[in-house]
Amino acid sequence: MRVRPLERADLPAATAILAAACAFDRAAVVADEKLFGRGPVGDPRAWGAWEGEALVGVAAICARYLRVLAVMPAARARGVGSALLATCETAAREAGEPRLRALDQPGNYLAPGIDVGNHEVITWLEKRDWVRDGEPRANLWIAVRDNPRVTKARAEALAEAVREQGYDVRRARVDETALVDAVAKEFGGAWPFELAAALQDPVGVHVALHEGAYCAFAAHDGNNRGLGWFGPTGTWPAHRGKGLGEALLLACLVDVAEHHERCEVAWIGPRPFYEKAAGLVEDRAFVAMIKRFT
Repeated sequence: MRVRPLERADLPAATAILAAACAFDRAAVVADEKLFGRGPVGDPRAWGAWEGEALVGVAAICARYLRVLAVMPAARARGVGSALLATCETAAREAGEPRLRALDQPGNYLAPGIDVGNHEVITWLEKRDWVRDGEPRANLWIAVRDNPRVTKARAEALAEAVREQGYDVRRARVDETALVDAVAKEFGGAWPFELAAALQDPVGVHVALHEGAYCAFAAHDGNNRGLGWFGPTGTWPAHRGKGLGEALLLACLVDVAEHHERCEVAWIGPRPFYEKAAGLVEDRAFVAMIKRFT
């Protein structure tokens, strides 16, 4: 078995590994994004493990984040995963990173951590000196088809209600870089990076403006593009309580319904907001895990 850097020419084989190995996340759909896609900070580095001519495992890091690590089921228990993990840890340590985190890079994350049901991986990492970090995190699933609260008619009604208050509600444009700048100034963090990613054709961003100034936004497919994930979303403090967040959420959910039965809301904030806006939802919980080098 040998480990070497992964190249884009290896992407089809790497995608097949992610499809076979990742039971909890649809990693194969976003293989290019997770293995080779940019992050807000740092450049991604990806490796593959070969047995003979066959690619049997893949892994990638970006800055202090382990983006993904997967081994073909038939090749497990032969040290492939351990070799890939050691390669990732060594690369991060040599780059001066004091730690690695699993999956949860803001702006380009497969998930907010390890699914709590993935006991095998959690235990495997713990045996290699990875530890749990903080409280479990939650995503929500929202049904976007056959849901009486997620319809084009309701989305249009909510948009009209905020228009009557003097707001302009519309889909953002591909070239709307001023929105990214405004979000960076008001909110910062990784949101501008995700927002820029969602401003690709077809645009998955809806905005609200008042007297020409941005006051709220919501996006989908800014991360895990093609999976129908919702977020980020935000409302400027002076405009909260006007129904803007709900109107923009519904606009995004209607978009997602064109291609998916459910929408996954990542790293949720106020759960009651989503329950009120879109009805009953299902939870998905994750464990944040970290390996400290110092």
